[in-house]
Amino acid sequence: MMLFRSARIATLVAMMICCGCGSSAPRASDEGVYEVGRLRITLDGGWYKQTRSDLPRAQAPSSTWSREGVEHDRLFVTGGVGDGEPVFKASDYPGLPVFRPNMSATETADFVAKSLQAVLWNGSASVAASNARERGFTGLPGFEFELSADVPGSASHRGIAGGFVDGGRLYLTVYLAESPGYFERHRQAAQAVIDSSVPTMKTIRW
Repeated sequence: MMLFRSARIATLVAMMICCGCGSSAPRASDEGVYEVGRLRITLDGGWYKQTRSDLPRAQAPSSTWSREGVEHDRLFVTGGVGDGEPVFKASDYPGLPVFRPNMSATETADFVAKSLQAVLWNGSASVAASNARERGFTGLPGFEFELSADVPGSASHRGIAGGFVDGGRLYLTVYLAESPGYFERHRQAAQAVIDSSVPTMKTIRW
């Protein structure tokens, strides 16, 4: 009798452990509109929300998604970097560059590249921005640019980024992925997210 009860308990414990493992696995985000701070984006159903504790912490509200796992690709969205603030937590990464609302598209691209270089791959990668250009987002002046990252001992990465400034705050979406391979496969989906970016509420200027 005791052996039977012990076997049942062991089976229940194993089931609980398996259920716990399954519940922690990333789940594909439902297709639809998501808000990150005051930034609104639209995702298709192929993105997986990332909640790992080892992801870099951002200064403003932020979220990270991936299609293949953050070791291979990541979509980073942050909604509202203020004047004089870094993209990522200054307490975690001292000496980060800070955002200024009067930056040009080229200056913003360089600021983002230096920020990513400081926090990703333990600061060992060389990240560069290129082809910075102006573009509009629902009537707001914005920018787009491309990224490349040489990662020692790992695959090179390419990326695209876009965003805008509203009310003196930076709203930014960045996609980085291994290349050749995942970047080329998912670039169109990432570009669609960038193109969908809108503020949840525009700043009214009198």
